[in-house]
Order: sequence, then structure tokens, then C-alpha cells
Amino acid sequence: MVEKLLRKLGLGHAAYRLAAPFYAAKYGKGSGTEDPAGAMALLESTSPKPGSSCYIPGRGEKEGGEAAQLDIIIPAYNVEKYIRRCLDSVLSQETAYSFRVLVVDDGSTDSTGSILDSYEGICLIRQENKGFSGARNTGLEHASAEYIMFLDADDELCPGAVESLMRCARETGAAIVEGGYVETDTEGSVIRRHPHPQGEMSISQCQGYVWGKLILRSLFDNAAFTQGSWYQDSIIRQVICPLAYKQGNKVVGVDLPVVMYRQNPKGITKTSRSRNKSLDSLYITMQLFEDRKKYGLEITREYYDYILGMAVLTYSRTRQQSDEVKRAIFTVYADFLDKNFRGWKTENGKLACLEKAFRERDYGSYLAYCRLH
Repeated sequence: MVEKLLRKLGLGHAAYRLAAPFYAAKYGKGSGTEDPAGAMALLESTSPKPGSSCYIPGRGEKEGGEAAQLDIIIPAYNVEKYIRRCLDSVLSQETAYSFRVLVVDDGSTDSTGSILDSYEGICLIRQENKGFSGARNTGLEHASAEYIMFLDADDELCPGAVESLMRCARETGAAIVEGGYVETDTEGSVIRRHPHPQGEMSISQCQGYVWGKLILRSLFDNAAFTQGSWYQDSIIRQVICPLAYKQGNKVVGVDLPVVMYRQNPKGITKTSRSRNKSLDSLYITMQLFEDRKKYGLEITREYYDYILGMAVLTYSRTRQQSDEVKRAIFTVYADFLDKNFRGWKTENGKLACLEKAFRERDYGSYLAYCRLH
């Protein structure tokens, strides 16, 4: 109740400074589980690590897609209510650029399959259920165009999306182009609009979503979505965008909405907090950190700040876990920072408070920070 009141007052970071001493007194300086190995054992007994890497050998030469400049990959699983609107929004795109629509029916058991059969002009791939990551990876295996896009089957492309993104890519030579999006409810009514700045962007300005952007397919030559993990979109900020910059490419934004993003009350974003698999947020952050080494990606100050910020997002995703589990997450994350970012210091004044909480193993201050930011 107090947290909600402080946030409503619009005090921002000042709310944290007001509340931190009270949290520290209530929850104690220590985490309560000071042994990182024991803490990790507790977490893995709660929800095992998926244990999969995003790094894969090269995909080799592609055949059959030379005529298309863009491949749009749409994983589809039991989306009978939305798949027609999704496909219609894609197939009705007016553009001078050629594109293919790769739909991966991931073992649907409702009428999704029969609906897909009624469509001409799509490349339909059927497989046994492999989950969201497995469906996306199958799409990648079949993609051969210069650029790719990912679109969720319950979302829609805005009119002109392909034209604006591809034109920007051609004019700027960018490896990644992303735009804004319109957030809607389940019936398609607009909730809010999310504009996007125009022009070249730094990594920290990139949206962490897989959808809503054009991506140079070659960036996935040695990469795939981690199998069995939630929060797979983390690969964008941790690996794909950094790879683009390492190769000397640009990441550019367009100031137009490109996706109608439908809020799904049954999706992972809405339901994960009460489920043990929400621990994947911690696991995938650490796994992708290890994977980055295989691509020769360096640790930068920008990346360090991203890792600190991920601690807040992980707390949000696991907030409904038991106090014992949340304390264990704090212990593991603090140990992860000590081992991999020793001597690093953020220049972000707000993140410095979170950094201090981890370095001093101050669980109370960490809680205050995560709950009030």
C-alpha cells in the first residue's frame, strides 16, 4: 500500500531514498542466504535451468528465397481467434519490396491449422509442438531473405509497416530497423500508442522486443532462440544488437507505428509472476552473458548498466515467489556481479543505489529499489 502511494505521488527516485532506510531496517542488511551455491541449489530445486545456449554453428547457404527481400516469420499455436487478422494485415501490405510469409504451425490443436490451409500466398510449415522458441527457430531455418521480421500470431502489422522499415534499411544500410507500436486490448481497441524516435540509435535505446523490427538475417547465422526458456526476447539486447554494432552496422528507428500489439491476459508477461518458471529471467540473463563470450562481445559500461537494470525486471517477474526464493535470487545475482563485474562502477546515479545494495549485500535496500522503480 505504501509503495503504491509513493509511486502515485510521482516522487520517482526520491521515493526510494525515503523508503530505503525503512526497508533496510525491516528486512535486514544481509540477504539471509549468504551461500551462493546453496542459493542456486534452492532455485534449481524450485525451477530447473533450461540449460540451452543461443549459440549454434553457422546455418550454411540458403536456397529458395532469393526472390524475396524479406521473410516474415509467424509462429502460430492455437490462435484461431486472431490468426486471420494477423495474416490479413501482412498480406495486405502495400510495398515495392518483395516478402515471403513463413507461418510455423507449432502443433496447434484448435482450428488454427484449417484456417491456415485456407490461405494462399503463405509458406506453411507444420511441426510437433516445440514451444515459442522452437517455432521461431524453425522459421529461421527456412528463412533465406536478406532481412527477417518476427510477428506474433495474435498481433498485426500496421499499414505501411513493411514499406517504411525496408525503405529505411535500404536508405541507411542499417542492420536493424525498428518502429513504434500501438497497444490494444484483446478485441483490438487501442489502449495506448508507443511512438519511436527517428534516426540512428545506441544499444541502450533499442527495444528489447523481437517483434516490431527488421533484422539482417545474417545476424542469426550463429544464433537461435534458447530452447525451453521464457523471456527469449533477451537475445535482442544481449546478443543481436551488440553483434550488429560489432560488425560496424547501424541500428535505426522510424517514427511510425509498425505493429498492433495485443495485450494477452494469458501470456507469459501477465501470468509469469506466480509461476516457478519465472526464474528463467535470472537463468537466461546469466546464460546469454556466457554466450556473448562465444561471439567475442566485450563488456561495456552500457552493458553493465543493462545487467543492473535486468535485476529490477527479474524481481518484477518473480515478485510472487516466496521470500526464501527472492532472497536466493538476490544472493545469486550479487555473486554473479562480483564474479563478472568486479571493479565496475556505474555512472548512472539512480543505478548506483542498486549497485551499492548488491555490493553491500543489503537486501532491504534492494527490495526498496525494485519495488519503487
